[in-house]
Amino acid sequence: MCLMDENMMATGDDEGVVKNGTQVVAGSQSGALYLWQWGEWKTKTPPSGPDRWVGHPSSVDSQCKLDEETICTGGSDGILRLVTIVPKRRFEGVLGDHGEDFPVERVRMTAQQDFLGSCGHDLQLRFWDVGFLFEQETIDQTENRSPVSATATVNKFNPLDVNLDGLLDNNRRWAAAVEQEDPDFFKHIAVKQEPKILWIGCSDSRAPANQIVQLGPGEIFEHRNIANVVNHSDLNCLSVLQYAVEVLKVEHIIVCGHYNCGGVTAAYGHHQYGLIDNWLRNIKDVYRLHRKELEEIKDETLRLRQLIEFNAISSAENVCHSTIVQNAWSKGQKLTVHAWAYDLESGIAKKLNWCRSHIQDVNNIYMAA
Repeated sequence: MCLMDENMMATGDDEGVVKNGTQVVAGSQSGALYLWQWGEWKTKTPPSGPDRWVGHPSSVDSQCKLDEETICTGGSDGILRLVTIVPKRRFEGVLGDHGEDFPVERVRMTAQQDFLGSCGHDLQLRFWDVGFLFEQETIDQTENRSPVSATATVNKFNPLDVNLDGLLDNNRRWAAAVEQEDPDFFKHIAVKQEPKILWIGCSDSRAPANQIVQLGPGEIFEHRNIANVVNHSDLNCLSVLQYAVEVLKVEHIIVCGHYNCGGVTAAYGHHQYGLIDNWLRNIKDVYRLHRKELEEIKDETLRLRQLIEFNAISSAENVCHSTIVQNAWSKGQKLTVHAWAYDLESGIAKKLNWCRSHIQDVNNIYMAA
């Protein structure tokens, strides 16, 4: 434990020693991570002092070294995050979630590097399967590795590029970067796709699935529409669902809504927009079903955020109501349906308090014989 300044305390232990013992990482109450070069403790100014990286939305209460370049952090928001320390600092994804009301007190890795153990204010010891993080180091890289770095590149479209030549230039640079990282990548994914995830999300340009969870081409099968709505009469969505479950044998279906969703906001109001009003009525039905709970929320912004979460959960429930998913469960197929919400303002996705993986979880009236 060390004092960063008069208002900020950082905590850390041997689990924060990375890069073959040359760097030390400590979390802080502000959510920032501090990095020292080993032995250079006294000065406060980089490069000889700690390097400060602001990234967590809440305090970092525990951390665990995964390898010489990555750590897992446990926050006061209950989330376990995978963080790359070197060469570039960035969030790689969420490894577990105790819930926002249950801060993580401790997180540790098993000696076999297959599970993370964590305990939080929910008084539960939880184990998270993280063996997949290390499998890539021991199995055939060309078959299982999906280049991620290029997918995180942020380019801006030039409206003056009327012939779209700039887009094709971007494509060539991206393809070249991927081939440099894995020369056989495109050859392998051209033969077949084996995604384990179906993502049902909003068409909003600010919520791209692969970039949100930092997975490369071939990793996610995807369906997007206005406000991530799933209903029993949308043959487009149901066709995607059937192919994903029955042919690709995906193991996870994520219905991900996002805050600041224009579709949900429009459904929340009373204006007419034309043809899309028929689509938005699905969301109005969600409001009607949860009206009492929603109208107890006095703050309009918070109420709208809750409606966005209810809408994602409603769509996830409708996924479970389909005979496609119920038949898969009846046959013993491994399949879990999740409801998430993505925050455009922070770039962080979170699990909602809803998840189903068995046919017994389906409301009896929707069960198909």
